[in-house]
Amino acid sequence: MRVAVWGNSRAGHNFAQRLEWAGHTVEQIEDPAQLDRFDTLILAVTAGELAGAVGEAAKHVRPRQIVIHTSLLAGVDALDELEVRGCVTIAAAPLGYSYAVGAPDEVAETVIGLLLSEIHHSAETVPEAQRAERAARLYYAEMLGVLNAWAAIKAGIIEDFMGSAFALDAGDIIAAYPAAVELGMARNYRDLARMVGEQERIEELELWALRKEAPWQNNS
Repeated sequence: MRVAVWGNSRAGHNFAQRLEWAGHTVEQIEDPAQLDRFDTLILAVTAGELAGAVGEAAKHVRPRQIVIHTSLLAGVDALDELEVRGCVTIAAAPLGYSYAVGAPDEVAETVIGLLLSEIHHSAETVPEAQRAERAARLYYAEMLGVLNAWAAIKAGIIEDFMGSAFALDAGDIIAAYPAAVELGMARNYRDLARMVGEQERIEELELWALRKEAPWQNNS
């Protein structure tokens, strides 16, 4: 299967890389006008970028083309504009060794089930109302995991991340912050975001956290 990846989210690119390892042909594209050469499109964008990406992709998709987005903060309904154009639409966001999956029909469920089996992951249903909370908890754990790994490297416990990949997308981490506030995690979430942004050189994330920590900011 020929897979196009459009966008720069780490979650999207990690999923595409796993599909490539499973034997699919994967190619990064810069313009959705190139979609005529592909069977599948992965929208590697954050939740905040998704509506714009869908609008652009809608001009170039064709019926029966598979379109997958990988942001945990958005469900499959975010792809409705593509579904009405005949696309097989899927939401598939990484949750460690499973994916939070949304599919509007049995065809889409079958397609994502087969793809996940190829990359040795399972599907998990996350209700729309729980996506923000699940995302805040997941991003918190992933940021903590990054810092733990770096601390272990500095201490000489491990030499490298040993193949671990953390799908840290600043836009989605920031967008999940209101849910972190509701969960009583606001301060720790901001602290982790600042440290991870500095360590991983994710300037957008580091600057956001610093602004949120400023005494004149409303940190809720």
